[in-house]
Order: sequence, then structure tokens, then C-alpha cells
Amino acid sequence: MYMLRRTAFALALLGFSLPSPGQSFARLTPDQETKPASNRMESPQALEQVLQTIQARQKVFFNYSNRLIQNKTVVVNLDEITNDNLDKQLNELLQPLGLQFEKQSGRRYLIFQVTPKSTKTADPATSRVETAPAFISPTLLHESTAIEVTGRVTAGDNKEPLPGVSVIVKGTTKGTTTDAEGKFRLDVADEASTLIFSFVGYLPEEVVVAKLKVIDVVLKADTKALEEIVVVGYGTQKRADITGAITSISEKSLREVPVTNAQQMLQGRAAGVYVVQSSYKPGSGATVQIRGRRSFSAGNDPLYVVDGIPIAGGFNDINPSDIVSMEVLKDASATAIYGSRGANGVVIISTKRGTPGRITVNYTNYLGVSTISRYANMMNGAEFAAYRREAARTAGRYDVEKPAESDKLLFEPVELASIAEGRSTDYQRMVVRNGFTNNHDLSISGGSDKTRFNISLGYFRDKGIIPGQDFTRFTTRINIDQKIGKRFSVGTSMLGAYSIQNGADLNVYQLALQANPLGVPYGPMGNLIFRPTNDALITNPMSDLVKGAAINVNKRFRLFTSLYGEAEILDGLKFRMNFGPDLTKSNIGNFRGKFTNANQGGVPSANVADEFVFNYTWENILTYKKTLARLHTLDLTGLYSIQARTQENLSANVQGLPVESLQFFNLGQGSTINSVGSAYSKWAILSYMGRINYAFDDRFLLTFTGRFDGSSRFAPGNQWGFFPSVALGWNVINEDFLKSSKVFSNLKLRMSYGETGNTGIDPYQTQGLLTRTTYDFDGTAAYGYRPGTIRNSNLKWETTSSANIGVDFGVLNERITGSVEFYRSTTRDLLLPRVLPTTSGFTSILENVGSTRNTGFECTLSTRNITAQNGGFTWSTDFNFFTNKEKILELSQGKTDDVGNARFIGQPISVFYDYERIGIWQLGEDKQAAQFSSKVGQNKINDRNGNGVIDPNDRMILGTSVPKFTGGLTNRFSYKGFDLSIFLFARFGNMIQSGFHDGSIFALAGRFNNFKVDYWTKDNPTNAYPQPNLSQERPLFNSTLTYFDGSFVKVRNINLGYNLASGFAKKLKANAIRVYGSIQNPLMYAPYVQKHNGIDPEIPTSDTPLSRQFLAGVNITF
Repeated sequence: MYMLRRTAFALALLGFSLPSPGQSFARLTPDQETKPASNRMESPQALEQVLQTIQARQKVFFNYSNRLIQNKTVVVNLDEITNDNLDKQLNELLQPLGLQFEKQSGRRYLIFQVTPKSTKTADPATSRVETAPAFISPTLLHESTAIEVTGRVTAGDNKEPLPGVSVIVKGTTKGTTTDAEGKFRLDVADEASTLIFSFVGYLPEEVVVAKLKVIDVVLKADTKALEEIVVVGYGTQKRADITGAITSISEKSLREVPVTNAQQMLQGRAAGVYVVQSSYKPGSGATVQIRGRRSFSAGNDPLYVVDGIPIAGGFNDINPSDIVSMEVLKDASATAIYGSRGANGVVIISTKRGTPGRITVNYTNYLGVSTISRYANMMNGAEFAAYRREAARTAGRYDVEKPAESDKLLFEPVELASIAEGRSTDYQRMVVRNGFTNNHDLSISGGSDKTRFNISLGYFRDKGIIPGQDFTRFTTRINIDQKIGKRFSVGTSMLGAYSIQNGADLNVYQLALQANPLGVPYGPMGNLIFRPTNDALITNPMSDLVKGAAINVNKRFRLFTSLYGEAEILDGLKFRMNFGPDLTKSNIGNFRGKFTNANQGGVPSANVADEFVFNYTWENILTYKKTLARLHTLDLTGLYSIQARTQENLSANVQGLPVESLQFFNLGQGSTINSVGSAYSKWAILSYMGRINYAFDDRFLLTFTGRFDGSSRFAPGNQWGFFPSVALGWNVINEDFLKSSKVFSNLKLRMSYGETGNTGIDPYQTQGLLTRTTYDFDGTAAYGYRPGTIRNSNLKWETTSSANIGVDFGVLNERITGSVEFYRSTTRDLLLPRVLPTTSGFTSILENVGSTRNTGFECTLSTRNITAQNGGFTWSTDFNFFTNKEKILELSQGKTDDVGNARFIGQPISVFYDYERIGIWQLGEDKQAAQFSSKVGQNKINDRNGNGVIDPNDRMILGTSVPKFTGGLTNRFSYKGFDLSIFLFARFGNMIQSGFHDGSIFALAGRFNNFKVDYWTKDNPTNAYPQPNLSQERPLFNSTLTYFDGSFVKVRNINLGYNLASGFAKKLKANAIRVYGSIQNPLMYAPYVQKHNGIDPEIPTSDTPLSRQFLAGVNITF
């Protein structure tokens, strides 16, 4: 694409003739000009000032050599220049001066002057259109000199050529500018000459000619000149003007790891953002927390905003390939603009939009194979037999003196046959397969100055590693922006998604782990045996995989739309209206046949659940931007908005279906109706908001935000809340004492304080609700209703006040950039149940009674370790880590611990409160063990209070699920056309409770298969795990065996790509082709895995295990 644009640009240069110097300067004298048109002012203005004004008003950036515009004045009416006619006006403005422009990406314009080709004979291989500053005579440029120097200038940030770079011989007025290919040719007097390369937006570079005949230069970006635009709430800001804590995730970072949903894109990419995958089943979502948890009842999920409209749930509906950037708003200065919905942070998602120019078609496809990352280390048949014998011997049911007779009493015939034959069934490997992933994305984008569009289609298919589990998604997105006249524009962003998730509640893997390895799954004729042994609780896990036996289907349709209209009332004053309807329809169907683990050979059962949700958001936004006396910049925003949500649910559950082929499609045929239910809920929020952004001389910054929210969830008198914030910023880098610093290229200090709210509670919590109950009338049951909850009209917002101090920095010409943040937030008026006397007839009432606090530190760092030019080796690193400390300050009983719910003053919201295991009672400790109602070989528990009894008072806080710190590290390498990225994600200092060690597969009772562990026997007096015992369901204090260090380091993704040469791509009628290979989850180190037989500390359950993916993909741009 870029090669085509440069070629077209070069051809355009050849088609224009350059005015003579006299013509170029003719416009500099106003009295020599013809009478100006009606849109011109009579007084001349400096061209440099005019360009700066246009930049500020139209939010564009001009790149040019300063020498091109020195001492030039123009006559122009700036009020007539708009985004609609900008190109035309620029052409009229620059052409009389012998200048032209080229539109580049990111709303940038390159301004240059074209001169005729040199009359000297040039090497055809290096012959290019040459350019020169306006003040240099062409004859001066091409007079005979001693040495001819040629070369090429490229940008250090993207390695692309830079047209229009000024190349001047130091100490003279002799020079030229680079052409469309970034190339130049210049005659110099001798080898001692020094060339100065300068370009707006880049740092100047000086090179001594010496004996060099070819000089290639890479210019480094000047971040003081190139301002990054960041999406914030209800608008955009320059990065330099931001006072809040905002982390931006670029499209490049988002594309490095293929993901199923948008939430996964955040993991390890933003400091302060904690992401945990809910399950490894295809189509599963994730839990996202920003700067910790703060609420018990109102939720801790952040607010998500897509293309300006808040969106709730269903992130699998969004095609990750449609996302161009994500901004995470973390402190009150950034989130207070969202008021009652901003307490848990805000994630702003922007999708791809069209750009003016030729139509671009992009196709992306990747295919992948998934394998289980690690098998659980279970006992085989022989080990299981030995383990069961030990469990029976412990229970006094096995005579070691008569093993043959004891075996006949202990084992069934099929088990004895397996023992004799050395046969062992590995059910785990039977229920695991290789998964397959297939993704296709096709997008078409382009437009003109009036119309821009981006249309995409997506298909994603994930066939999981467990049979019966898969996820399929179809998406379409249409983004259109249309300008109407000079001051009006309209547009839409529409998402359509349809998905099917199968097997979300299928837990075959857990059944396989607990299955008896001495059983036989198939008969001699290949028929499946429902119960491999006579144990009524152990069924063949393969029975749930028989086609049609166990079905779980979740079908979901969504239409999410954002419509807007915008009018520029006056210069700087704009009104925008957003309307966002969001419709979701989902249906879940569940069926279990007779011969499944759920029904154990009984009758078939089925249930369905339908849900319809309609959201709409209507926003009216007024903005005013003004620069006064070139020092004061004012940006005002006002908002009036309404958001409403309606939800309807319907469900039914039956048993005894006469024909299994009916599945869940004819529930009326069931012999038993277990339940039929329906529900309806509705809530609305009305909001008024105002924001002031003020900047003085690009040095001192002030942001004030205030928002009033009124919610229908609360009773009159408490429905309205006010959420203010204030923030200050100081761009230290713009102070005189730092402007010439050779160390700092950026330095900004920020501080903020504000309040936000949380309305994530049931819409009817303030009202007394009725509950159905059964009454006895003379032995006959009759149904009626009684009060179920007590009305509390005093419920109000949970409110979070937070303070933030941040520093943004860049050193060594932006070779190292980053930020650090310190924050503290306190959430008060937490919604908690207060215990009531039993005489009230109720157990509790919901009240605003608690408070919590979060404090933390965040660090984000980006480094350019090795840089090179012309495709040489480069290496860059992105690193972030954060620590967050949760603390409960107050509960429903004031500063008294709530032991029953494991909530303790001064501790995190989630702690593990249990007995402390200190080993195993060993031989010779019989009497001591008996004192504690235990015996040798069982868990030894710490008697913390020393009273000689193990009771609930001996429990203690063992740890917390909150990590001490979390971090992500990405290293990127490139050489020639190759690129390599390695992404690591780590979490340290948290505790987990393992579902693997807490279920039947770790009962140590001899019935279900067990982890292969080092258990205690008289011949093996270990302290690791207790002695198996057939007479007990589980070991005494078995929960103490489930707590582990949850720390881990994961190599999340390794991605290797190659950009095919442009010449080869053009042979295939393409502008660019990139091929790549990727490995997901290739490596992991975790004590839980390496030392304790776990599979993954991130999801430590016996659910679907973690998989390793091998992907190959291609991206083609036409």
C-alpha cells in the first residue's frame, strides 16, 4: 500500500512544473497580489502561524522543513478552513508559494517544494525527483562541486522513507530536500563538509561527509513535536495534556497474541489490570479487575465502552480483529466522567474505521492445532490396586498375611482380571483429543474526504481438546462516517454477532480422572460398558460422549449499534448526539439421556433457558475548544444522557422424556415438570456531566469533572449522587531549565483526587419482595406468599474516593519511556447484610455498612534496546508490573471480624481461613495424636491456642488470592523482513485452593482413582500426604491439603513472522503479505505444577485443562 502511494506521489511530482523564484516570492508582497477572493482577509499573516492555527483547529499535523516557510506570509481567512475543505484550501494556500503537500497516515500532511530534475547526467539506478527549499536557487543546487553525495533518509519509528527532509551543508545556504523515496543528491565542497538533516517532528542529525559517498540516515522521532492522541471519556486528548492514569494498548500489541475475546487482550498488557480466565472451555470469558476488588455485593467488573457506547457482557460477541486500540482508565480523574459506573475502572475499545484514499482489502486467516499442555499424574492400575489395599488395611479389612483371599474380598472379578493381566485403563487420555482452531477475517475500508467506511466479516471456530466442547462465532461490523457540508457529520458503528457454544457444562475430564483404572470401558464386541465396575457412583466417562447422550447448546444473537450526529455550531463549539441500541437474544438448551453420569441409568432430563435483553444509551454532548493568546487552552464538555436496560427470562426443567431424540425441543412431553420460571427486570440511569480541561503554555494542566447520576435502583431520596474529581499536571519538560536537557525527552507530573460510584446491585433491592411458600390446611398443601426480604429505602450508592500520583518520563531521546503510579482508594457505604434477631422473622437486611481500601504501585516501561536502519537488527522491550493491597476497613458489625464469611478487618477481601497443617502424625506419636482425636498416619494440625483440642478457634488466615505483584514482559525483535515477539506473563505471592486436590480424585479412600502422591504408610513414613483409609470418605482436615503457592511464570506466546518482499507481493496482486507462526502457552514454571502435580495455577480445577496451541497464519492486504 505504501509503495503504491509513494509511486503515485513520484508520478504526481513529475506532472507539476515548479514556478520560478520570482513567481514563488510574488505572493510575499500583498500589494502585488490581485484582489483577494471573498474568503480572504486583507492583512498578511506568517505562514508558520497559519499552519499552527490550522493544526490546533483541525487536529492535524504538518511536517515540513522550517527553511521552507521562513519569512513567508499569506493572506487567508482561517474561519473558512474546515475539515471538509482542508485539502482544497491547503492547495490554494501553498501552490502560489511553489509548495505542495502529501496526505499521510494519522492525519499528517507533508509539505514540500518540487524543483525540476537536475541537468546533470544521473545514474539511472539512483535517478529520482529532487526537491529543494524555497529559498535556494536551483542553479545554486546544481553548480559544479568537488564531491557528489547521495543517500536515503528513513524514520526511526517505522523505518519508512521520509520525503521532504531538509539536507543542508552546515555553514552555507546550500542544500536540498529528500524525494518521495526519501532519497537525496547533493554536491559538497570537500570531505570536511557536514550535512544537517532536519524534519519537523524528528530530531536533527549531523553527519560529516569524510570519505562517504552514500549517506543513509535514520531520524529519531521528536516526541515534543509529535503528539499522541488518546481516547478518553467522551472525546480525545493529546497525551501531553492528560492528567489522569490511562494506559493505552496499541493495535500492534493487541495483534501479537491471537485471542478469542477482547478481555484476554488485556492480560499482562496494562499495569493495574488483573485478568483471570474463567475456564479453558471454548467460548469461555474472563474476569477483569482494575486496581483490585472493593465491593462485596455490587460487583468489581469495570465499565466497557465500545465506540462511545457502554456495553454490558458478551465480549465473545466482539471480533478481536475489529479492535484498533484499547484505553484503560484507572484513576478518578479519568473515570469520574462515567460517575456511578466508573468505580471499578473503565475500558474504552475503539474499532477500525475507514480512512480517505483508495479502497483497501485485508484478509487474515490462521489455523491451529491444540494439545493438552499437561496430563494429570494419576495412578495406573497396579498403583491403584496397591493404594486400595493400603486403604483397606488401614480400615482393618485386609489381611496382609492372606493377600489372595483378601484380594478376592476387596476387588471385583473384572478388577482381579486386570491385576492379573497387568491391564490399566487411562481414561484421561481417552477423553482428550487434539483441538482445532480456524479463523477468517475479511475487511474492506476506504473513502473520500466526505465518506469513510470500514466493513468486516469474521468467522471463528474453536474445537476444544475435550470432545463435545466447541465454539463458533460469526460477526459482521459496519462503520461509516459521512460529512454533510462544512459543519455536519453523521455515522454509525454496527456489530452483528451470532455464536454457538457447545459443552459448556460438560465435565467429562473430571469423570475420567476419578474413573477406576482397573475397570474395562468396552466389551468384547466393542460395545460401551456404562459401569466398568459394579460401583454405582462410577460411570464410564465415555458414555457422556456418545452422540446425542449429553447435549448443552448456548446460542446467542446480538445487534449492537452506535449512531451519531455531530454539528459544528461555531468554530470550536460542537454538539454531538449518540444513540446506542443493544439487543441480545440467547437460548440455552440442556439434555441428558438415560445412560449418562447425570441420570445414572434413570430417566432422561432436559431444560431450556431463554433470555432477551435490550439496552439503549442516548447521549447529548456539547464541547467547546478555544485557545486564547496562544497560552491558554480551554476544552469544555457538557453531557446529558439516559441509559436503560430491560431483561426478560424464561426457563423450564423436566424429567421423563419418552423419546431421547426429542432432546430439549418438546418439554411438554416430560412426565415430571421440575420447574417453570420467568423473570422481568428494568432499570434506568439519568446523568448530567461537566468537564473542564485547561492548559497554560503547555506546562500547567487542570482537569475538573463533575457528574450527577440518578438511578432507578434506589428509593426516592437516595436516587441521586454527585461524583466530582480534580486533577493537576505539570509538563516539566517544557520548562526552560529542561528544554535543552540531553537526558530527559519527556517529564510530566500528575496528581488527582475524585469520587466514583457503583450501582451494580439488583434493581429491586430497596423493595420488600414476596416469596412463595406452602401452607397446611387440614393436611392439604396450599400455596401462598410471605415476605421474603425486608424493604430498605435507605440504600444508596457505594462510593469510591481515590487519589493518584503519577510520573510520565522519557529519557535518552525516548530510548526509554514509561510511567509510574501511586494510588490509594477507599470505598465506603458497602452493601452488606446486617444480621437481624430471629424474632424479626428474617435473618438479615441489606445495608450500607462497610468500607474497603486499595493501595498500590504501578510501573510501565518501554525500551528501544537495539536500533538499526535499512532492515538491520532491532530489539525493543515492553514491561509492566504492579502491586495492589486490599484491606477491609469496616464490616456490618463495625470493626468486628465476620468469621463465618471469612472477612477480617485489615485483611484482603478474599482470604483462605482454615486450619494449619504441620505434617503427619508419625510412628511413636500415638498418644499425642489420640489427645487430638487423631491417629498415626493422619494430618497433624497446629493447636494454635494450646488448649489440647483442635477446634474452630485454631483456624488462621493462611494466605490470600491477591498476588503480591503481577507483571508482563514483551520482547520484540526484527531483522530484514522477519519479526519475532515473545510475551511472558507472571504472578507472584498469591495462594490458590486446588480443585484437583479437593474433590473425589483426592479422597485417599480407595474408591475413586487418585493423584499419584507420596502417601504415608508404615514403610513410608512421609510428611507429604496422609495414609489412605477405606472407612473414611476423606482424610481428616482434608481441606488443609488443598492450599498451594499460586505463583507462576508463563511464556504466553511466541510469534514469528515474515513480511514478503513487496515485489513478490505485487506478483500476487497484493500490496503486502505477512506469514507467521505462533505457539500459545509453550512454557510455564509454577511450584503448583512442578512440585504438586497440578496442571495450571491460573485455573486450579479439574475442569477442562490448559491447552497448548500451534498456529500458522497469513495476512494479505490488497
